[in-house]
Amino acid sequence: MTGHDVLILAAKGLAGGMLVVAFALLSESLSPKRFAGLFSAAPAVAIAGLAIALLDKTPHDAHQSAVGMIAGSAGMIVYAAWAVRLLRRMRASKAALLAIGAWLTAVAVVAIPVLTA
Repeated sequence: MTGHDVLILAAKGLAGGMLVVAFALLSESLSPKRFAGLFSAAPAVAIAGLAIALLDKTPHDAHQSAVGMIAGSAGMIVYAAWAVRLLRRMRASKAALLAIGAWLTAVAVVAIPVLTA
């Protein structure tokens, strides 16, 4: 690990930490509290990672990271929707396993066409 890698890692940690605190403060001011989860650590860390990628790497690398994040979030929405439906019909372990298949399908549908274009 070079000094540059350590510097980038420290910058990601600092930027991510600052954004997590900012998002936490924002979520504390929201009402009702059920919206607070929208502003959890994941969006803050994603924004920090993209900012550092734009500063340290090429725009193409940042684009690939953004596409991965979008595909992952689409997959999570599909996973949650399928998990709720499947949990009404079967045991949790089987429902989770089937919902992961739905997640993988959604991620592939979003990411593959964009990343191979």
